[in-house]
Amino acid sequence: MVGHALLLRRAFTLLELLVVLAILAVLLGLTLSAVQRARESAARIECQDHLKNQAFAVLNYESAMGRLPPGAVQGPFDPLGVPDGVGHGLWSILLGYLDQAPLASLYHFNLPFDAPANQPVVRTRLKILECPNASPNRIANWGTGYGGVTDYAPFDVNPFLADIGKIDPVALFAGPMPSNGMVRMTDITDGTAYTILLAEASGRPGMAWSSPDVLLALKYFFGSLHWGGSHACMADGSVHFLSRSIGLRELGRLATRAGGEVVNGNDF
Repeated sequence: MVGHALLLRRAFTLLELLVVLAILAVLLGLTLSAVQRARESAARIECQDHLKNQAFAVLNYESAMGRLPPGAVQGPFDPLGVPDGVGHGLWSILLGYLDQAPLASLYHFNLPFDAPANQPVVRTRLKILECPNASPNRIANWGTGYGGVTDYAPFDVNPFLADIGKIDPVALFAGPMPSNGMVRMTDITDGTAYTILLAEASGRPGMAWSSPDVLLALKYFFGSLHWGGSHACMADGSVHFLSRSIGLRELGRLATRAGGEVVNGNDF
């Protein structure tokens, strides 16, 4: 009887069991939260590295050619030998500067990006163009073919946003890599440290890295899969994490290369 009484006194009461379970749940939640934060931190660092390497490719192109590459091409475009009716995206132009010389040698600029002859190149997935937080198995499918996707691109600023009062009205709305434009660094009069060269849009549907539609419309900028904002790379090669709370007007000021807008250093 004495031993039985000792066993009863040592057993957990229902209240004690509930307390233990509650503590375990809190500890598990804290552990999972810490793991998620660590994963997001690692993903953000990898995403930043992607943008830095992309900027390095763009700036190496500028160093070799004397001008920045066009953000996209819609033929005719003589500098690249692109005929009328043929289009290509920024990353097709930069393949050789992204350590993809074999792919660059196989790419045909005299044919559309989605031509069958370009399929062996454009269907290649390029890790440097994919956000680590995005699904690794996405493809762009246009019915007659498919291609690898990109989560990064230059900006295209629509003047209509100024017409409706969403961004500042300026004389020039173009960014540093407009479609069919090859800009000198000296043309970035807003300052290379205050002008977005490339931005992240990992949340938009699969966009082929080879497509001339690759440019980001300003309204799609925060399609990021990172918590709280998106990465952007300036024309000086620096990478910043822009908060989701940044206004469209402030973003427009960073997107133009020669708008003359005043940019507050606290905006990014």
